[in-house]
Amino acid sequence: QKCYKINIMKKHFLLLFISVIYFGNILDAQIKFRKVIGNTGYDYGVSAQQTIDSGYVVLGSTSSFGAGSTDIYMVKTDSLGVPYWHKTFGGINIDRGTCVKQTVDSGYVILGYTNSYGAGGYDFYLIKLDKNYNTSWTKTYGGTNWDFGNCVEQTTDGGYIICGETY
Repeated sequence: QKCYKINIMKKHFLLLFISVIYFGNILDAQIKFRKVIGNTGYDYGVSAQQTIDSGYVVLGSTSSFGAGSTDIYMVKTDSLGVPYWHKTFGGINIDRGTCVKQTVDSGYVILGYTNSYGAGGYDFYLIKLDKNYNTSWTKTYGGTNWDFGNCVEQTTDGGYIICGETY
């Protein structure tokens, strides 16, 4: 499964726009739902995936909630897009989420970048959640300059492969 980026940035809202299209006939395509999630800050979504429970997980960033300037923001919804769980990740500086995947243990792995933790500048920020949304571990990768994590995949040996940019 690919990490799909949602290139929607809108002040004041995290736009959860998931279109489920049935390809029997392109003219019969249906949008299953549209939801707007967020608050009064800058909130935006960049990654979404349907989960094994037929719901959805959406990842992005928020300045409406959390500990810092901008934090990683994850929302879990049911199959109709109704949110029932959300959480922010990050510290006092800028932290942004770029990719979320459900893992084979029914947990989640989140990739982004952080200016709150790590070696300096920005660093890759990898977060593993268990199936109950508890943080199992976090890792940062990078040097003293800027490093941005863009996409994560689980490997067949149970590890993770991450890619991004480094300066």
